[in-house]
Amino acid sequence: GKNNTVQFVQPNSSSVALNRVTGASGSQIMGTLKANGQVFILNPNGVLFGKNARVDVGGLVASTKNISTTDFMKGQYTLSGSGNPGAQVVNQGSLTTSKGGYIVLAGERVSNSGTVTTPSGKTILAAGKTVTLQLDNGGLTSVSVNGSVVNALVENQGLISATNGQVYLTAKGQDMLLNTVVNNSGTVEAKGLANRGGEIVLNGGDSGVVSQSGHLLADSQTGQGGKITLEGQNIHLAGGSLTTATGKTGGGEVYVGGGWQGQDSHIKNASKVVMDKTATVDVSATENGNGGTAVLWSDDYTNFRGTVLAKGGAKSGDGGRVETSSHRNLQTSGAVDASARAGHGGEWLLDPTDVTIVGAGADTGIGSATADGTDIFTPTASGGQILNSSIVNQLNAGTSVIVKTSGTDTDGETGNITVNANIIKTAGTDAKLTLLADNNISTGDNVSIGATTGKLNLDLLAGNTTNNASISLGKFINISLNGGDLLADAGNSASGVSLTFTNNGKIKGGNVTLNLSLGLGGYAYNVNADNDLTINGSVTGSTGWGAVLGFTAGGKLAMNSPGSISLQANDAGNGGGRVLISGDKGVTLNAAAGTVTLNAAKAATNGVNITSGNGAVSITNMVQDGSNGMTLTNANISSKDGIVLNGTTFWGQAVVMSGVNLTTGGDVDITGLAKNLTTGALGVASSSGVQLSGSNISSTGGNITLTGTAGTHVSHPSISSLQVSNSTLTTNNALTLNGTTETTTGVKVTGSTLSAATLNVNGVAHVQGTGFSLATSQLLGGLADLTNVSLSSAGSAAGAQNVLDNSIVNDANRDTLLA
Repeated sequence: GKNNTVQFVQPNSSSVALNRVTGASGSQIMGTLKANGQVFILNPNGVLFGKNARVDVGGLVASTKNISTTDFMKGQYTLSGSGNPGAQVVNQGSLTTSKGGYIVLAGERVSNSGTVTTPSGKTILAAGKTVTLQLDNGGLTSVSVNGSVVNALVENQGLISATNGQVYLTAKGQDMLLNTVVNNSGTVEAKGLANRGGEIVLNGGDSGVVSQSGHLLADSQTGQGGKITLEGQNIHLAGGSLTTATGKTGGGEVYVGGGWQGQDSHIKNASKVVMDKTATVDVSATENGNGGTAVLWSDDYTNFRGTVLAKGGAKSGDGGRVETSSHRNLQTSGAVDASARAGHGGEWLLDPTDVTIVGAGADTGIGSATADGTDIFTPTASGGQILNSSIVNQLNAGTSVIVKTSGTDTDGETGNITVNANIIKTAGTDAKLTLLADNNISTGDNVSIGATTGKLNLDLLAGNTTNNASISLGKFINISLNGGDLLADAGNSASGVSLTFTNNGKIKGGNVTLNLSLGLGGYAYNVNADNDLTINGSVTGSTGWGAVLGFTAGGKLAMNSPGSISLQANDAGNGGGRVLISGDKGVTLNAAAGTVTLNAAKAATNGVNITSGNGAVSITNMVQDGSNGMTLTNANISSKDGIVLNGTTFWGQAVVMSGVNLTTGGDVDITGLAKNLTTGALGVASSSGVQLSGSNISSTGGNITLTGTAGTHVSHPSISSLQVSNSTLTTNNALTLNGTTETTTGVKVTGSTLSAATLNVNGVAHVQGTGFSLATSQLLGGLADLTNVSLSSAGSAAGAQNVLDNSIVNDANRDTLLA
């Protein structure tokens, strides 16, 4: 009765009193129950603790299930059997244990609207076919709930408190569909007063809904936050709910629907997870230490609209880790804050299959929960969507954001990322955005990605597990990172990834690294790096209409292609285009197994322009077919510290330069090698080392060396190993012309002007032909009186000729020169 007291006086806290109630009525405890040990109350008709009930025991089990006497006497505590229809275990009063004690309420339907307190102990509300308890020395060491039952329900509308302890709300329902199996609308506390917070688990089994609309608190005011796990088929974090595991010395852990990336075998992965707009998850460090870990995961559908906090400590510590993901459909418009006032920002991972980043008004698939909750788990869009403002807000807070896709054949989605809205960081310290796609990355037209405050580091990583993936940038793309670094890479793909500009575009960053093939075509494109610009892949680009195709680096600029490099400024529309390549600390273009082609339809200010303010320019290639190795047309190359051009081909023209201007304060070294052919009597009519026409080469402080070597079997009379025509070569130091051939001409100079301190011409025709030929050309500067001119054909065959007809302006000295 209400005012009655029942007290169990037991030998010690390990003692267990079994009260098996028979009859047709349920047990009603309306007064006070006390025990210094453990008390079992088993009644198949139900157990009710009324509003005025006061229970103070060492341990308590109240259940509609039964236990065999034999098992009980052996200390084997397995509760089994079904209670009578409609039987429940209900607490409306106050249930309390001594320190380290336990309370177990078990049946088919269990509810608490009162208060349950188990300091440093365990509270278990369980609905299932069997419940097995492991007791030791008066305490509950473990519990397992097995087997499903029809209409299973565990709900808490009151207060459950297990300071420094654990709370488990577990229900195993059968064919529950969208019916709720675990429902918390009250408060569950497992706060820590010692080193860290306690543990709270809501487990809905394989069927039904786990609903969290109340407070789940595993915080610690002295140590690290605790751990909260919600697992089940479908999980709903309702608006206004609070799920926290904060800590004074570090954040705790909250797992909703699975572990990190759904790979924790100890946590059941949910099918669907919905977090409403005003729901909050918090794993922050409140004073010192790093933020904790918070995960929302589902196998099929996650709708994240709430707020997740994983902030670093106010005095010290970095931000924590947050993941809001789905193996298939992810809808994201929520907010994440993993910032750190006194440390580095944390990380936010989003991991669906295909996903599109959209702007406000375009988020058609990110719907809100309905009032009755019957269809909140039904996606309103087939593909994943992320609201751009959700990403921007976290970048502004210094949180790094990772959008990762994982392809699946089940729905035909291959793991693509599409950016259809601007992502502009406008506040806060430096942050990083990573787009990591199993397959392709693409943007819409007129999209901007960048920062106006603080650096934004951007990684575009396509082809993580897929071959032949691509990064495709839409028209008028603008990537401007405010000094942040850009990395575009092939990830773990077995083959190269291509980066394609659809139309006018701009990239600007601190260090820019493109580990992929770069395709540019048709309009204006600019790739700029405040520091180093590195492209490791084939580069193909063309522009016209007076537009500019530009590559600029404040540090070193390097294009390292396993294939070819081709940049062309065409004569189209309103005028010829321009190609600009500039590296303040050096420019290197290297085509390891392909051609280098730098062509412009028009010269002068239009055309191809390569400059290096404080470093050398180096262009090299190796091609193993009949293509021209290196072709430069209407190109302007200037460098403070020297220019190196090194072209190699098997049976084409190794280096071909037309309308080219080279200017440097250092050495100029141009080498063209047409490799020997070893195919017997094969004749090649057009293989040469270096062809220079209509060009100018000038060095104010270095030497100029041109070396051309033609392959064997070359028989065309108009082809020379080194051929200079209608060009000007000027240096204050030495000028050296080297050419080696089999049967044609080693060095041939016509209609040109040579000005240097000394001139060395070394022409060799191994079999027959001409060692060197200088015709209709001028020798100026230190060469005018011929005293500093050295001509050699050493190594040529006996029948080889040397030609100097009309080559020397000072005819009076011709005989001396010939001698």
